[in-house]
Amino acid sequence: MTRILHACLVISIVTNAWANDQQAKPPKGIAIAKQGTPDLDGKIDDHWKACPKYAVTQPIAESLKIEQKDMATATVQLLWDDKHLYALWIVKDSPLSAESSDDWAQDSVELFLDQHQDKSVTYESDDAQYRVNFQGKISGQGTGYDEADIKAAAIKTKQGYIVEMAIRTHAADMKPGTTMGLELQVNDDHGSGQRDAIAKWLHTEDDSWQDTSKFGTVQLK
Repeated sequence: MTRILHACLVISIVTNAWANDQQAKPPKGIAIAKQGTPDLDGKIDDHWKACPKYAVTQPIAESLKIEQKDMATATVQLLWDDKHLYALWIVKDSPLSAESSDDWAQDSVELFLDQHQDKSVTYESDDAQYRVNFQGKISGQGTGYDEADIKAAAIKTKQGYIVEMAIRTHAADMKPGTTMGLELQVNDDHGSGQRDAIAKWLHTEDDSWQDTSKFGTVQLK
């Protein structure tokens, strides 16, 4: 009986340790993308339910022209399949504006991707910046940027807007264990007709559009 109780205790400890490990958050700067192919319609379908959420809430101090509590922020979830990286953005932002003639100054979200994770200080052929505003308008830049590589859907909500994007990953080997460089950003025009705030996931300087060396990492699971 003692041996049976001891064995049960060991199994319980191992099981609890495994469960805790499964629930543990990855280190700062590491984002996990689950495998799956969502419907690209701006709606939150079942594919997203098991995906971790990442907060895009850190201000870039020198670009902050409003109170930090008033700036637009987001949570982001990630999925992947053999040809794409997907991102679901839930953005808190009011009021919404596309008044500026500069795409980067409109209320919008940006995903920066370094498919080879070279962490180069300049953009290379696998690096690009993908942007979608709250109306679903697509834009971007970078040596590796091609508008044909991104599709997106956007819908307004009571608290802001949702963006669902699919990025074709032609330079990465899309399989479990693959890593890519990643940064996430929200642009906020708070009613001035220009960009009043920038919120980021990891690196709090306005240089991700030209330098991939400070990107975080997305890992495919």
